[in-house]
Amino acid sequence: MKSSTFKLSVVFNSPILGSQSTKEITSEFIAGKAGLKLPADEEKSLPDELERGTTVFHRGAPNDNVYLLFDYHLKGFLKEAAKVFNGKVAGGVKNLKSKVSSTVFVTPRRIALVLPKGCTMHDYLERPLRAETAMGPRVALVRSEMLPEGTSFSCGIEILPGDITEEILRELLDYGYHQGLGQWRNGGWGTFRYTLVSEDAEEAAPLALPVVTRSKNGRKKLKALA
Repeated sequence: MKSSTFKLSVVFNSPILGSQSTKEITSEFIAGKAGLKLPADEEKSLPDELERGTTVFHRGAPNDNVYLLFDYHLKGFLKEAAKVFNGKVAGGVKNLKSKVSSTVFVTPRRIALVLPKGCTMHDYLERPLRAETAMGPRVALVRSEMLPEGTSFSCGIEILPGDITEEILRELLDYGYHQGLGQWRNGGWGTFRYTLVSEDAEEAAPLALPVVTRSKNGRKKLKALA
């Protein structure tokens, strides 16, 4: 079984917002209330000394300035795009989301976000969040870490044999120009452009080396080596 492998390089056209709750809320409320345990590598990579209500990026180490995405962020994007384009991609492939889930894989698990040259820090975006509750309309202030336009990352994508082709993968990634990654992506944040390069090496044809011989009159003759 031979899979297809690609190198994906992404550059964000708009700022990207952190989508993860802080360590305290994630570990004690979300995971705890649901009876789940947060994976150790995810818990350790969450900053813990930020204002409550802030959504953040994972870190290379707690509270440092190396920002991360996890593989499931990109995999989730591809599944979301597959849901939108089910039956509308090359070949009219059906059940596209399920096929992406079972045959498309992103590596590595931790993907470093590279800030634009000369940028050494992030910013915050604050915005109102309106909701209808039993007590009537309510407005809360939501705060997210924000990395600037031009932030980039690279990763690998592997496709197992099946209905998902390079052409279909490109169609799904094209969706990132309109709806991207991260928090509040429906508002146009986290959109991106990309390059996708196949890493499947074709066997190189053997190089025909010339052999020098001499004719009876002493002149040199070139003959290709079979």
